[in-house]
Amino acid sequence: MVTRADDRPAPRNEARGLGRVGHLVGAVSNRVLGELDPDIVVAQLDVDSVLARVDLDAVLARVDLDAVLARVDVDALLERIDVDAVLARVDADAVLDRVDMDRLLDRVAIDRLLDRVDANGLLDRVDVDRLLERADVDGLVQRVDVQRLAARLDLDPVLASVDLDAVLARVDVDVVLARIDLERVLARVDLDLLVARIDLDAIVDRLDVAELVQRAGIPDLVADSTGQLAGSALDLARRQLVAVDVGTWRIAQRLGRRDPASLPAGPATLVEDEAAAVELPDPDRSRVRARAEVSGFYAGPISRLLAFGADLALATTLFTVGTAAMAWLADTVVGIDLIPGDGSTSTWWVLASLAWLFLYWSTTTIVAGRTPAMLLAGLRVTARDGTPLPPSRALVRTLAIPLSVPGFLGGAWMMVDHERRALHDLVAGSTVVYDWGGRPAEMPTPLAHWIDQRDQPPGPDVATPPETSSRAAT
Repeated sequence: MVTRADDRPAPRNEARGLGRVGHLVGAVSNRVLGELDPDIVVAQLDVDSVLARVDLDAVLARVDLDAVLARVDVDALLERIDVDAVLARVDADAVLDRVDMDRLLDRVAIDRLLDRVDANGLLDRVDVDRLLERADVDGLVQRVDVQRLAARLDLDPVLASVDLDAVLARVDVDVVLARIDLERVLARVDLDLLVARIDLDAIVDRLDVAELVQRAGIPDLVADSTGQLAGSALDLARRQLVAVDVGTWRIAQRLGRRDPASLPAGPATLVEDEAAAVELPDPDRSRVRARAEVSGFYAGPISRLLAFGADLALATTLFTVGTAAMAWLADTVVGIDLIPGDGSTSTWWVLASLAWLFLYWSTTTIVAGRTPAMLLAGLRVTARDGTPLPPSRALVRTLAIPLSVPGFLGGAWMMVDHERRALHDLVAGSTVVYDWGGRPAEMPTPLAHWIDQRDQPPGPDVATPPETSSRAAT
């Protein structure tokens, strides 16, 4: 059997030959690569020429970036990167010099970028202080068109996503302010545009105005100012009463041919305490000299009579309103008429009114040492030695008040008594002095000067301090 040349198994032999050649080439390639020095090859390679001949657009067009990113473990990559070392090797100033910030901002969709950035996580990883130390803030501000940036930036999402407390806790404000030229920044900012973009209503809605007012102490300030104003007005009226008291008392003593300066000014304990209390430093001491304090001095007849009349009117009004309310309730609820038309209960009402007046005067005197009207007039009831009046003597004083009422006998007796006591004060062993609470009782300045001039002892060599002569004369 004759075999033709075309029927020989040539393909098998050819494949076997090609396999041997590939094996040989692979062995040679491995040997060459093992002997090859990559540094020498890179040194001989003209990278610029290679990059000039490479069509990067075509390369990027053929690369599936989504598939590449899907295969990259970003977290593992970031964990292997030493961010501090990278930042330490980067010349931030040189990078900023080569970057055209305006063109970069024009090509960046800032809103989309901010939506994808975790601002809090970024701030946690960045050492703000080191970044500010390496950055030329003035140069950066000069290269950025702040107005265009503000026009393209939606501030509301930015502010909503940033933890301002964490930012402020990490920023050294002193260093930032020291590096920023505020005048140049303000010169480049369009304040009208910035204010127009701020939603003031939203800011006000987020503010707790009540808490802000409380923390600022405005209610306390208003209360203090109102209290001081009311106290000043009340003290002004009290000083006029003191002036009338002093004038009336001095006229009565001159008519009786007695020297007012020789009479006691008040209980010894109160006058001594007041004299020690007025030793104040300047400028308060000059004020005390000018107005001549009368705290603890015997009260005059005019202020006492006015206080008695005001107390009588107040007590009567309270009794009338109270009894009318009780009569209405009794008639409405129980059906009892406490005020019959025949006047059969008038005696009981008189006795009830007298009992109420006794209760009004005795209770207020025992508890506070003064009635409500005496409190407004700046008067206080004490024992003759200046100590608080005991309750038993306060009851006796209240029972003896009717002795001073007929014919104003109490006021007349005050004009001749050395301690300016009324008849009921004589019975109870009490007296009434000036007491304005925590503020010093004073007489008006013109009256104090006039008394000082009138009571000056004769002779050029004798000088009496103004406050001493005013106290004695009062």
